[in-house]
Amino acid sequence: MDRRRFLEALGWSALAVPFAGEAFGKAPATALGAPAVRPYDIKPGLAKLPAWDGGGSSESKRWMLMFRGNLAHTFYGAGTLPASPRLLWKFKMADFSTLKHGAPVTWKGTGWTGQSIRYGDYVWAGSTGGHMHCFEAETGKLVWYVAAQRMIKGSPCLWNNKLYFVSVDNHLRCVDAASGKLLWRWVSSNDIDSSPCVYDAHLYVGGEDGAVKCFDADTGKLKWRANFGVGCCEKPGSGGIESSLAIDGGRGFFGHLDGHVRGIDIRDGKLLWSAKVGGDTDSSPCVTGDRLFIGTESNEDSFFCLSTETGKKLWSKRIPTGVWSTAAAADGKVWVGGNDGKLYCFSAADGSPLWTHNLGISTWNSPVLVDGKILIGAYDRWYRMIDASSGKQLWRFDVGDRCHSAAAVLDGKIWVGSASGYYYCFG
Repeated sequence: MDRRRFLEALGWSALAVPFAGEAFGKAPATALGAPAVRPYDIKPGLAKLPAWDGGGSSESKRWMLMFRGNLAHTFYGAGTLPASPRLLWKFKMADFSTLKHGAPVTWKGTGWTGQSIRYGDYVWAGSTGGHMHCFEAETGKLVWYVAAQRMIKGSPCLWNNKLYFVSVDNHLRCVDAASGKLLWRWVSSNDIDSSPCVYDAHLYVGGEDGAVKCFDADTGKLKWRANFGVGCCEKPGSGGIESSLAIDGGRGFFGHLDGHVRGIDIRDGKLLWSAKVGGDTDSSPCVTGDRLFIGTESNEDSFFCLSTETGKKLWSKRIPTGVWSTAAAADGKVWVGGNDGKLYCFSAADGSPLWTHNLGISTWNSPVLVDGKILIGAYDRWYRMIDASSGKQLWRFDVGDRCHSAAAVLDGKIWVGSASGYYYCFG
């Protein structure tokens, strides 16, 4: 289903809703129902987390703590991947049944962007079923879970042993990463798909309200808010900023529904530059050096390399029917998935095509680059491993349904979910 119609399908209002469901509280009844508060028969446990190292941001060279691994969106995991990964465990996530245009519909598993994160001996993953989960990474044992009021689409981040996540119920939540206990929350007028990140003990996030927000990551106090408008002419369920901020050199970068990529000063949200790239830009920037790579939902030029200093276009490529995938970049190359059903590898210097792999079906999945291999899902049942140098397929696994979510990859293991309702660990 087109993510533009998520809210329309749910009959979801732009108004903020009462806070409920966190930390195993009772969610109020609604006309369309809500995710089950207690869908799993477990006694909530406590994750035994490492002591925080004192770092001020949600990035790490050892762990996967946020969407795309670091603030520039260029850390995709680490370790040596097996030639043919095998399934180590899987977990059936709770479904969320509601109405679509008056007819029943059931949401399952993980969605866009839905990346897992890994810290210590644990992984965390949100679901379109409306729950945030903490698992033992090695065994798949569910340690605790938290119920939101609607689906969780964006990716969580972790800082100072606090977990931050957003939801289509308009909430930004901060919970204790060890227990799931609510620490603070903030409610928007619109839903939030943009994945949060922490830099210098401040949390940054966009949203369909069209604003970039900066919070004190400890207390949740709103420090500043920069408004860029919600845009227009789209169906309910798409507005403002669904892109996730990349941060580099004191600047934040993001896409917008209005077809612009913007650079801001993260001290106060002041606009530094704005670059017109065409259509709705939900994918997130990837920054290497003085270059920014981002895709847009245009049938014209739809993948861009911009200057981080000025926003000037350095090169662009046409990927038919647009791009929802966030690119990966390393070693002078950039990889991105297209809505046209192809995985592309370009020269980062000038956009010269290096190879194209035909997936055979659209992808919104953000490619993960680890150990010279690309991991990517698509709108079919297959999760794939592709040689990053040649584009040759090396392995694939049937995950039962489309996979829009990026994986967490560390120590030779892969944690990823799909719309089949299952969450998987391979190794």
